[in-house]
Amino acid sequence: MRQLEDHLFSVGQQPNVRPRVAFFDLDRTLIAGYSIIALANETIRHVASKGELGQAAMVLNDVLRLRREQSGSNYHRIVRQLTKALKGVSESTLVDLGQRAYNVSLEKRLYSEAIRLVEAHREAGHELVIVTAASRYQVEPIAKVLGIDEICCTQLEVHNGKFTGKLIAPLCFGEGKTMAARRIAKRYGVSLKDSWFYSDSSDDLPLLKAVGFPCAVNPSDKLREQAENRQWPQLHFSTRGFISVESISRTLLTGQALVATTAVGWLGRKLGVATHDSANMMTQLLGDLGASVAGLNIEVEGRHHLRDHQPSVFVFNHQSLLDTIVLAHLLRRDIVPFCKKEMASNLLIGPLLRQAETVFVDREQSNQVEVLQKSLRILNSGRSLVIAPEGTRSVLGDIQPFKHGAFFLARKARVPIVPIVLHNVKDALPKGALLIRPATVRVTVLPPILPDQIKSVRTACRDTEDQFRNLLGSSRHTALPLRRRFATLRR
Repeated sequence: MRQLEDHLFSVGQQPNVRPRVAFFDLDRTLIAGYSIIALANETIRHVASKGELGQAAMVLNDVLRLRREQSGSNYHRIVRQLTKALKGVSESTLVDLGQRAYNVSLEKRLYSEAIRLVEAHREAGHELVIVTAASRYQVEPIAKVLGIDEICCTQLEVHNGKFTGKLIAPLCFGEGKTMAARRIAKRYGVSLKDSWFYSDSSDDLPLLKAVGFPCAVNPSDKLREQAENRQWPQLHFSTRGFISVESISRTLLTGQALVATTAVGWLGRKLGVATHDSANMMTQLLGDLGASVAGLNIEVEGRHHLRDHQPSVFVFNHQSLLDTIVLAHLLRRDIVPFCKKEMASNLLIGPLLRQAETVFVDREQSNQVEVLQKSLRILNSGRSLVIAPEGTRSVLGDIQPFKHGAFFLARKARVPIVPIVLHNVKDALPKGALLIRPATVRVTVLPPILPDQIKSVRTACRDTEDQFRNLLGSSRHTALPLRRRFATLRR
């Protein structure tokens, strides 16, 4: 990460006396793996559903071969085969398939490091361009989320709204990328010598040699050799990627830790241990054992605020299914979770939550008197509530709108709000992912908001949301324009 931090610093230090452009490759640079595989999988499902199994098998065979070989030598042939397989398909169908590929697969592959890199260039005032051999149907959903409007990509011929099975020359690959980049640079009035290009592949050497600031990202063996010989910077992104033995092992062990924690609570209850003491045992076991087997190294700023006032309403931003383990590790005792009722039926964590006297909320229920009364009884007993005021969580960790409930409870019970900012739990287990990656998780605990400071629930909620947003924005080089774009994608 130090290497990335140094590079981000250097990007910001370049004098901004004339227009500059940052070009980004897509596959294995902005995302882990190959976008063509995700699109092909969705295309195959679509084609297979129409009974064209022979054509689907041919496409699948070639895509899988591309993945095994990871070679650009067959790329032209692979793309032409995929293009032929789409002959007669409406363009709107492929737009839908590209969005589905993003929703199912690609959104989980966006490197956190790549997001920070894009934002560093945005903050420096640079024009942002994705230049890729992929089609726009693969890249547009990703470009939209990253707030990048300019795309250079491979074009498929369309006639009367349907694909003809032909490509529009030249393919945006190899020298074709350099040609596309020169056109963009000329339009912006920029020299390529004032431009950056980030890529993983030696196939992109023509453009890497043409720009003034080439950078190898997750480089192939051939590109690594070239980068070392030419003394180009190299960046290695690790927050996303494919299955490893370690990830499988840590995921299985974390699941076992959840089961073991539930079993300890159940056994304690059977042996007559008080519910309160049993919940504390489970919290400590889950926090210590879970964080250990998941490979979470938790760094905390402002830890002393966690015990400044008891009881409290702890509010946190929801990033990952591992949030529970991180919070258990931090808070350790005398806490009660507050979450949506759907979690009660979760096969893995539901039994544990039920034993911890969790306050389950039916978001469709208009009358929340029972929930309010139970919450106030918990706070009056000296225990704290732990609440994620966001209605949902985003893939990129962007803050979603805060709901007012936690602030209303705190004012009603005359207890403080303690904000806990989770910076990057998603690096260990992003939304939609199944396998855990070891990670150093950063946490910031902000000073408590005392009851007398909550003059208006709405104002206190908005101000706290802004604190979270600003802190997370500065920690990942997020500019306000991008956050506004993300706001339009909230769901």
